Amino acid sequence: MHRTGSAIIVAALSALAVARLLPAQASDADLRLRLESTDGARLSGALVALVDSSDRVVSEGLSGDDATRVVRAPPGSYRVRVRRIGFLPFLSEPVSLPRASEVVLSVASQRVQLETIVVTSRSICGPIDPNDRVLTVLWDEIAKALRTSQLSPRDLADFAQAFVYRKTLKPSGSVISSDTVFRPIGNNRPFGVIHPAVLASVGYVVGNERVGWTYYAPDEAILLSDQFATTHCFQAVRDKGRPGQVGIEFKPIPRRSVPDIAGVLWVDESSAELRQLIFRYVNAGLMERFRAGGFARFRRLPSGSWIVDDWALVAPILEKGRDAFSDLKVTGYVEDGGGMTMRPKP
Repeated sequence: MHRTGSAIIVAALSALAVARLLPAQASDADLRLRLESTDGARLSGALVALVDSSDRVVSEGLSGDDATRVVRAPPGSYRVRVRRIGFLPFLSEPVSLPRASEVVLSVASQRVQLETIVVTSRSICGPIDPNDRVLTVLWDEIAKALRTSQLSPRDLADFAQAFVYRKTLKPSGSVISSDTVFRPIGNNRPFGVIHPAVLASVGYVVGNERVGWTYYAPDEAILLSDQFATTHCFQAVRDKGRPGQVGIEFKPIPRRSVPDIAGVLWVDESSAELRQLIFRYVNAGLMERFRAGGFARFRRLPSGSWIVDDWALVAPILEKGRDAFSDLKVTGYVEDGGGMTMRPKP
């Protein structure tokens, strides 16, 4: 918590969380899968899921460095869905469980062509319509990266430690003070989690100029949640300042009054890899007036998992003059951020 004059500012960033799948049962059977491209190359870092006859995901995980994945499900008939960043989804022929032998899948799927996306002024509010090809293709690429953000202990072992920092800045941006805290990661995620339903109901900013503000950033679980989809509008965008990238802009649905966020998820159009999330707070009174917001940058690991490489939230420090009729003024900024440090290579 940071206290300056009459304003208190607290920042929180949620970690990237995983989709909730059906719990495994004692009678479930294991299925070992090995993925290959049509030329025989190993396919690591792909999302592998068992889907039932209703297209419901029963089990899902990430193929490892050896291109294998073991999935578990109750006995029955399933199809294997394989999703790779930059490619259209692949769906196998039916596979029956239990099965003793390994299944080798030759994954044939076309590349996604994001360079050809033409943006328009059309915005869609609520869950993205599968019939809207532009938004569906672009969002699918974003969702793949967010889904794979579940890191295994092996992935986390590449990182020495996590860190969070707080900087106090002058209005000009020069640093007044800075404090950084490091901590080991172990097998646990380095940051906390906020449930999407809480933010959808309460909002991303809580407080006022008398008691201060607590403000939150979106994480993977939030961005992929039904609550986020139903409370936001989406539109494909480009920016001359970001050549070679295409994004999905999001903003709250009309007449939504709780404090929320608006921003853009930016994707590299040649590789279809997620690059950055930028956002600002809206419907948030003084936090909106003084353009508080933040960003998160993403990194793809060799295993195919994704992490938030670094993040930051910036909010103004506000003080009111002695005169009863004086307005609030910005006396500085507080920047809260964090990230992870890689282990040195031997």
